[in-house]
Amino acid sequence: MKSVEIWAATPTPFDARGELDLGVVQAQLRHLRDSGVDGAFVGGTTGEFPSLTGEERQALLAEWADQRAKDPTGLRLGAHIGATQLGQAQQLAAHAEAMGVDMIAAVAPFYGKASLDRTVSWLADLAEAAPSTPFCFYHIPSMTGSSLRPSEVVALAVGRIPTLRAVKFTDPDLLEFALTQAVSPDVRVYFGRDELLPAALAFGADGVIGSLYNGLAPVARAVIRAFAAGRTSEAFDLHQPFRATSAAADAYGGVGFIKELMNELGPAAGVCRSPWGPIDAAGRVVVETLAPTLQAAVAAAGPVKGPV
Repeated sequence: MKSVEIWAATPTPFDARGELDLGVVQAQLRHLRDSGVDGAFVGGTTGEFPSLTGEERQALLAEWADQRAKDPTGLRLGAHIGATQLGQAQQLAAHAEAMGVDMIAAVAPFYGKASLDRTVSWLADLAEAAPSTPFCFYHIPSMTGSSLRPSEVVALAVGRIPTLRAVKFTDPDLLEFALTQAVSPDVRVYFGRDELLPAALAFGADGVIGSLYNGLAPVARAVIRAFAAGRTSEAFDLHQPFRATSAAADAYGGVGFIKELMNELGPAAGVCRSPWGPIDAAGRVVVETLAPTLQAAVAAAGPVKGPV
């Protein structure tokens, strides 16, 4: 089994007034580094990109790039630059390239349905704005409502987007995951549903990007080690905190719940902006009840070891 890259989809930090709190980014980066995370995925769904202005998205990424430049460990940096307006997305892509990111990612247009051909053309036009940076197609149908099959998007895109190197596959359809993996050896498919990590490993996943790795990366490493050693039942048992968190998030607020729970395991990044936050009182009780269990799981996973 090849080593598995773990990227954390990072929350955007806000202060008590709901304004960007960029002073938290340094602590976020150091926490991820010390937790065994390979890369930070900034400005995605977990980062609440629809609630940010273009200026805020650039300021956030610039701070991550600045802090990464000061850190000797080489944490990789990815930026989501998708938007409903192509010009804005292209501006964000060019800015991300200027910041020296390792990867840019974008959802396809997500208001109204575009054909497969027009979707790939839109992504190609976007990728051209950052011609020296690897491009990642971000597939998350639970948010975008897209019915396009990512395997078909990638099959068409490999001939039109020279920089296409990755897919962020945030979808529970493991058969489609396998079909997307099979399209091209030059396109790495990162699995994005943390609650299905053991199943994804069984399907050959060698990279993951998700929100729960902000706090549970050491547990994920333990899951991967157990799976690689053939101890699949142990891997499934170790993975239980991910499934418990996902179930609670489904019941108590999704992205907003995850952010406030991850605040308990790492640097506090405030609450989500509307409409995802703040969570209600019942959700807050669940956060306070679940957090000690997750903290115990992280402690039991032990210190971060080498790549797995």
